[in-house]
Amino acid sequence: MKRGRRFLVLCKGALAVFLGVCLLGLTIYAACGHSEGTNSSGLGLESTSTVEQQAWQVAAEVVGSGKKAQEQFVNELLDLYNKIKDSNMVIFCNPGGWGNKPLSYDYQGKSWLTGIEAKLTQLGYEPYVVDDIRTDDGLIERLIEFKEHLTHYPSKAKVLAAKIDFLTQNIANLKVIITGQSNGAALAGEVANRLKDNSRVYSIQVGIPFWHKVHEVGNSLVIDNSGIGPDTLTQRDLVAIIKSNWAKLFILNQAPSFTPVDWFISRAVLILTSYDFGLGLQAPGHEYMWEYPGVGPVIEAFLVKNFDTH
Repeated sequence: MKRGRRFLVLCKGALAVFLGVCLLGLTIYAACGHSEGTNSSGLGLESTSTVEQQAWQVAAEVVGSGKKAQEQFVNELLDLYNKIKDSNMVIFCNPGGWGNKPLSYDYQGKSWLTGIEAKLTQLGYEPYVVDDIRTDDGLIERLIEFKEHLTHYPSKAKVLAAKIDFLTQNIANLKVIITGQSNGAALAGEVANRLKDNSRVYSIQVGIPFWHKVHEVGNSLVIDNSGIGPDTLTQRDLVAIIKSNWAKLFILNQAPSFTPVDWFISRAVLILTSYDFGLGLQAPGHEYMWEYPGVGPVIEAFLVKNFDTH
């Protein structure tokens, strides 16, 4: 028995150390972006174009004084600019879950993204689709996403909003639609709220979970019901969610815990390894296909209202 208890203590200690190292790594990672101070004026702006100069100025405002962070931001921004400078419509797509796969990889997102592109083409636009992959592979990146998720995406919304604002200022007649599903819809809403005074920016937010803020600013469409039944996740129907996931919740509750610290550590590990939109659980009604009456027809009406030039 003593050996068994010692083994449990060692395991818990090792797990606690592991999580501590992860959190320390996250702190160091976040600090690195600001550790190498530089001034954009020292990077030879005199020899760059006006667009490049503006990109460096935006980088200094958005990501701070870290040279590597600024260079990455500017490279991404100028690459986007060069790809879409001849376009009249850009769609920024934000996937649900961790946000590490394109929205089109999800059968739901693909259905209404295809519908949006087809309708815009019919209205005379040539939409260019940008996949906003907000989370790279790796534990540190997932920890950053988890922190952003809990705090309503303060950093990631700021960065994306700055990029979109830059593009609309430098590309004449460019219109932008920010769209997203579930967690991605929450991010789209945060970005739309930051750009609410930019009349050329629109958003289509599909299935925002109840724990996120909902921003229905001027040019936004918020869909929280597919038209075939209420979405338990947007409507905060916890009873229905629990009933649908009773077996999973039972398994989750069996994770070993002897103290509040044990409880927190075991659940944190399960969340970080199985997280989809929330503990890897399923929510009845949290499905949005283009052919559903509350999805396709509603989005089409929104597009016609805002983009029909006839």
